[in-house]
Amino acid sequence: MRAFLRLLALGLSLAGAGCTGTWRPEPLATDFGIGHLIHPLEEPDPRRYQPVCPEHCRKDHVYIFAVNGLNPLCLGNFNGMCGYLREQGFEHTYFAQPYTAFWFPDEIREIRDRDPEAKIVLIGFSWGANSVRSMAHRLADDGIRVDLLIYLVGDTIWNTPYSRPPNVCRIVNVRGEGLILLGGLCDGADL
Repeated sequence: MRAFLRLLALGLSLAGAGCTGTWRPEPLATDFGIGHLIHPLEEPDPRRYQPVCPEHCRKDHVYIFAVNGLNPLCLGNFNGMCGYLREQGFEHTYFAQPYTAFWFPDEIREIRDRDPEAKIVLIGFSWGANSVRSMAHRLADDGIRVDLLIYLVGDTIWNTPYSRPPNVCRIVNVRGEGLILLGGLCDGADL
């Protein structure tokens, strides 16, 4: 038992030391998961439309922070959707599980300092919707604006003022039929 406690103390101190630096943990299923088998991404309509702006039309100023739900195997293929966003030119797309997203607020603060034109997007899938809502409130305490907050199948997001952080410019609430049908539409949210 004593050896276990020593190893636990060592692990906690190493984890604490790692959190103070620029170490960023990667989720176990960032580039893979079994969701691509269950819910493969469908290719969009092959019709080509006239581009409204040049190829990388300000996409390099869009920063997308996506938090998955309590789903480490990515059964919903949310990591695949993030990969698709990267393929579309949104190269600053970050994917995390709820237990690895702790560094997102610090990164957002740094981005706001170095890129005044930055557009910050927070996307939460399932339980991750609760994570990004809390993250938006922590950023509000520092006066940091979030341009877009997306609740993607956030069944536990209630129609309350807390679900509409004051620093968020736009909220999109995408509902679906899931395992838990508890939440509701947020006033002022786009469908």
